[in-house]
Amino acid sequence: MPSTKILLTAAAACFLLALAVPTVAITVGEDTAADDVVLEPTSSYATIQDDELRLDLEALNDRAITHADGVFTIAANDDAVEDIWIENDVDGLEFYADGDRAATVSASNPLEPTAGQTTSIGVAVDTHLAESGTETFTVHVRYEADEEDDDEDESTDVDLESVDLDTTAVETGDTVTVNATYRNDGPTTKQRTAELTVDGVVVDTTQFEIGPGETVSVIFERELQWPGTYEIGVDGQTTSVTVEGPPIDVLNASVTTTEITTGGTATIDATVHNPTDVAVDRTLELAVDGIVVDTRTVTIEPNSERTVTFERQFDEAETYEIAISGVDAGSVTVTDSEPFQIRDRELSAATTAALAPPTAAGFLFLAAAANRRWAFVSR
Repeated sequence: MPSTKILLTAAAACFLLALAVPTVAITVGEDTAADDVVLEPTSSYATIQDDELRLDLEALNDRAITHADGVFTIAANDDAVEDIWIENDVDGLEFYADGDRAATVSASNPLEPTAGQTTSIGVAVDTHLAESGTETFTVHVRYEADEEDDDEDESTDVDLESVDLDTTAVETGDTVTVNATYRNDGPTTKQRTAELTVDGVVVDTTQFEIGPGETVSVIFERELQWPGTYEIGVDGQTTSVTVEGPPIDVLNASVTTTEITTGGTATIDATVHNPTDVAVDRTLELAVDGIVVDTRTVTIEPNSERTVTFERQFDEAETYEIAISGVDAGSVTVTDSEPFQIRDRELSAATTAALAPPTAAGFLFLAAAANRRWAFVSR
């Protein structure tokens, strides 16, 4: 089983990084269409020695960021490959795609190749952060069948028999009780998660265990504070519920910071209107991609409006849909932050350099399972 080692040499620091991958899914330096993913050196910095991909990069500037475009390639040969990404434990080391230094290849920004597609991989080293030593980086391959298999495993043999509500007409402030009944016709005990939804937004969840041949009832209680008609149910089975009461509602909601970088915080405002002659308490719910993630209970004075502000931190690069108590607030787009850069110089040609002996490294090889759910290696 070949392994892949990447050797970076520098005047300021020395690095030895190693990648070990199972041959069942990934090969090194072979243009073999039968393999799902192939790694191939494509620059003067990369060579194959004894089934190892070795990168000799030197003349890294001290306290600077240095880039090497097109160091090696990752080729996908299987339509079932959905995502490929690279992880490492070295501060200041990043891999990027097709010469775009902002397009880092990471868990939050994976490659999404099609069969036959080859992606050029570059390497960036920030010697403000990087330290000498021995580390491991990992190439992860995820297949399309993973999510389907997971969904199938969760739902096999367990059926939602019925969803019953104790009432379909209430006053504001009243509580509706929802009873979901599940049946397990399979031979083994299953773990399931039931989701209570209001107009498609997940407002509550509960996990339960159901044994073979058993029937389990899951009870939710939901206080309804806002007038209107709502679809309330569990796991897609819903019933219409009408809520009567004074016209206190959320007039509008909006995202005030629509574009942020990973780790940043978005601000969302909502204006609540109380046209009555008495003060009222209301609980507002912040939903991200259809799931309630935060709540805020406030008092709205008589014949007045009140603006309520939520703040939410986002750590993954993605576009998120935001709503407050069923009112659309817009979206937040989160992008990966670029590394701080003082100087930016290209790497010089590789030359002979002396290296101190690297620290010994140990590796745990995890080959892909027969059903090809995951192919990865970890240290």
